[in-house]
Amino acid sequence: IEGALERRDELVYDPRRRSLFPDFYYSFRKKQLDLWHKLRVEFTTTYDVLTQHYNDSDVSVAGTAGDITLAGRWLIAGQKFNKPIYLAFRVRDRRAYSEFAPSDIKSQTDLLWGTVDGFNNSGFQVPDFHFDQRLFEDKLSLRYGQFSIDSFVDKHAVRGAKRYFLNQAFSNNPTVNFPSYGAGFATNWKPNERWELTAGISNIQGVEGDAQVDFSLDSNALFGTMQAAYSFTGLDGKGSRLQLMGWAGDENNVDDYRGGRGYSATLEHEGREENEIWVLRVAQSYGDPTDTNMLLFIGHSKRIRGFDSLGIGVGAGRSTETKNWQTVFESYYRWQITKELVITPDLQLIFGSDPTTQEAKVRTVAGIRLGILF
Repeated sequence: IEGALERRDELVYDPRRRSLFPDFYYSFRKKQLDLWHKLRVEFTTTYDVLTQHYNDSDVSVAGTAGDITLAGRWLIAGQKFNKPIYLAFRVRDRRAYSEFAPSDIKSQTDLLWGTVDGFNNSGFQVPDFHFDQRLFEDKLSLRYGQFSIDSFVDKHAVRGAKRYFLNQAFSNNPTVNFPSYGAGFATNWKPNERWELTAGISNIQGVEGDAQVDFSLDSNALFGTMQAAYSFTGLDGKGSRLQLMGWAGDENNVDDYRGGRGYSATLEHEGREENEIWVLRVAQSYGDPTDTNMLLFIGHSKRIRGFDSLGIGVGAGRSTETKNWQTVFESYYRWQITKELVITPDLQLIFGSDPTTQEAKVRTVAGIRLGILF
């Protein structure tokens, strides 16, 4: 939520990008924002739509879906003492505009993981409605309420299917069966500039694709995680960050949720140029929580022309059941046309054996993503 607000403001006040709207709109908008700032409320709205087409020697399937999200926070106390308490919120509505959503492509094919994270037909959801308390000059954060626990852990610089890579190998972690949302507690502690420690526990109220709003605390299963991150100086004096995350999830009566445990190790390293980043990851799970029990990937992203972004990545994952491997190559170009409008063409090539014939098979996924930020 905080990152979405920062990205919006970065674009709004940058003179290098023109706006879809006339100048008087931003004068009016500034008056509105001044009023909300007096009320200590910040929020932003995004609308994203994605079309993907999958093709191999046996199957051809396409899907389109949209996602409208309102995210923000209300500073309810502590503003005068540098110990703020926010009420953070995020509501969304996800709809398929065709027979299949892009997230359904996996279920219609022999893929081990999805061609995209999100972009399903889950309908209206409230994935975040929690208190966010900052203490000791922002070194300690406490969050309690309803949230998506993967928004606090297992992140990296190019994660997020609305801005960077689409394939779940990069935009999520297909070895982890993260609950879509749940009620619980999370904490983040930064004792110094190098170390960062995070822990959280959440009950399992919803999984990917659920169409429901649920604030109950009666789930009979929990998902817990602990993470440590260390920042250091890497090659050529560039900034680097090593992140280690462990997790465990219980079996649950929620449909399609399987328990298990595992780990994820992620290394981020700045490139030679400004706003250039390399990301490497290895992850493994135990107990068969998903169809993929091992993942390796390397991704590279570089910002060009101010706010445009070019990315390329290669990942490989191992099937939990057959132990066969699939490999994905993905490349995207995010074109920031105006302050509000971004268009991203995306291409994925997926290699692996046909599970029936065991013959080598090539799969292509072409996609185009459109996003509007208010």
